[in-house]
Amino acid sequence: MFYIKILLIILNFGLFGIGSFLCFIVAVTHGLDRLLVGGVFLLLFTFANQKIINKFFSSYD
Repeated sequence: MFYIKILLIILNFGLFGIGSFLCFIVAVTHGLDRLLVGGVFLLLFTFANQKIINKFFSSYD
């Protein structure tokens, strides 16, 4: 279970964390407000997923 938890954490930060970072970069360089909002939501989604992963695997630690 430890390896599944680590894999999910890496996938979470890899997909949503880097996606929100790229949204922020594109929003700043091109001046698109909708990508800035999308980046904020992706960042919040990343933190929510992290909390869910930690809660789900807390009984296995």
